Amino acid sequence: MKVFLISHTPDPDRLCAQAALVSKWSDGWSEFRDQWNDSTDLKHLRDALEKGHISVIEHASFTFSLEGISRAASHQLVRHRIASYTQQSQRYVTMDKSSPFIIPDSILKNEKAFSLMNTQMTQILTSYNALLNMGIPREDARFILPNATRTNIIMTMNARELLHFFALRCCQRTQWELRNVAWEMLRLVKSVAPILFSKGGPTCVQTGVCPEGDLSCGKIRDMQKKAASLRTDSSSD
Repeated sequence: MKVFLISHTPDPDRLCAQAALVSKWSDGWSEFRDQWNDSTDLKHLRDALEKGHISVIEHASFTFSLEGISRAASHQLVRHRIASYTQQSQRYVTMDKSSPFIIPDSILKNEKAFSLMNTQMTQILTSYNALLNMGIPREDARFILPNATRTNIIMTMNARELLHFFALRCCQRTQWELRNVAWEMLRLVKSVAPILFSKGGPTCVQTGVCPEGDLSCGKIRDMQKKAASLRTDSSSD
């Protein structure tokens, strides 16, 4: 699995801070743009975030390339509706790589389980290629492919939706693959927008409270330390 931040709004912290200032400034953006001072005026963004006035951060967007994730993970990912997605098409791309499937660690570490899955995946790939050789269109042959099939997807989200995404998908109760993707995305955006994502992470990091009730992992402090370490890592990039 690889995660890349391939594009983002230039100076996302500054842009959103300026949007915050516009909401309470008597003049328009053009009246203060040449007098802007990051050392003092970025406080408008911090103030907006502290007060929960986060509509201003929708002006910043971030585009990621998620490569080598499973279809199981991508099916969960696209449930986040306030985003744009472009995914590798199984109608046009033939699944002919030497290792086109994702195998979870729990199966890799279990010899019997791995043997069972490997046998099944080998059979599926053999049958898939047999269908193609019969002249079956790729869009029909793909019906035999499992959730484990590798895929690539480009995703664009604004900063407000990203905070919501991190609140849900950085959580310990999220499926492991998507959770790993979410934490890596968070690390990447913190390096370019440290104020916007200063409290990024699962809900327990953002609010100090776990919403999972008796299903809680009970590791709020561990999650807070993990999110804080990303801030440290980002500052040294």
